[in-house]
Amino acid sequence: MKLEGQLEEIIYQNETNSYTIAEFSTDEETYTVVGYLPFINEGDFLSLEGKFVTHQDYGRQFKIETFEKKMPETKEALEKYLASGIVKGIGPSIAKKIVEKFGDETIAIFKFEPKRLAEIKGISNTGALEMADEFNSKWELWQIVGYLEKFGINASNSKKVYEALGADAINEIKKNPYVLIDITYGVDFFKIDKMALEIGIDINSYQRIGAGIRYGLILASYNGNTCVEKNKLYEFVENKLSVEEKYIDEVIINLKAVNKIIVEEFNEHEWVFLEEFYRIEKNIAQRLYMMHKTKNIKHIKSFKEQLEKEEILMQMILSDKQKEALNQVNESNISIITGGPGTRKNNYYKSFNKCI
Repeated sequence: MKLEGQLEEIIYQNETNSYTIAEFSTDEETYTVVGYLPFINEGDFLSLEGKFVTHQDYGRQFKIETFEKKMPETKEALEKYLASGIVKGIGPSIAKKIVEKFGDETIAIFKFEPKRLAEIKGISNTGALEMADEFNSKWELWQIVGYLEKFGINASNSKKVYEALGADAINEIKKNPYVLIDITYGVDFFKIDKMALEIGIDINSYQRIGAGIRYGLILASYNGNTCVEKNKLYEFVENKLSVEEKYIDEVIINLKAVNKIIVEEFNEHEWVFLEEFYRIEKNIAQRLYMMHKTKNIKHIKSFKEQLEKEEILMQMILSDKQKEALNQVNESNISIITGGPGTRKNNYYKSFNKCI
């Protein structure tokens, strides 16, 4: 479903990912809308796509899936847009004067003849240039959002791309689309690859194969894997990118040389890590080892008796397996409890703390 109108009021916006709750007015009604809206300000005209949902506390809301920022299509709408305070120095009075003087040419004046804004009483030459610069820069930001949607990069991640590449992000991406692999998580590699090949990047290029290797390793991380068996990684890249093994060999050597990947041998196989994954896992392993070697100051000598007392107080009888797990926590300086959601991992922690 599509809604078109103006963002009247931002009720809440997360500074990190731009998740927004706002009041949005169409010709028919004002709605509460929720979703990711980076680079959006009160007064913006938007085209929203999404669906109506019912929140248990806040009622009917429009949940945004995608959005597009639109230029106001009438002089009245443009005046309202400028009057909203979206451009520093332009309030309702100045907005009215600008639109009355330049009419349908107002946007072109901002873009191509900004000095002419100084023809309005109350706007200096310096102020005219500053207003135009702010108007145009804010307009360019939303174009990045729309452009990135082609690659499956949603609005919440587009902010990361802008922060990494700046206002010239679109040109940087056009020169090397694979740069997106390094910036965003969950990007559609094959859409990026298609664009790269269309602009002339060679099928066997270092850029392409390197991005394919990184994508394969990131894809494996979605299932909790920090490394991939080398042979399987080669097979993945060969099949997905249609390249020969000799080219992959060359890129692997280069990536190792610049510490982008780490290759280690264990369990009679070679395994490939992204450098950042390897560094994090190594750091965790070192910390666990240090904790393991440290004196176990939490050990309870009369643990069995203490646990029985707590079972009575909590009116909870633990199974033999649960008692065994808690006893291991008591005897060992470090214990790692694993399990999927809903397997009551936290109960072990609570039960042990009760005994201390």
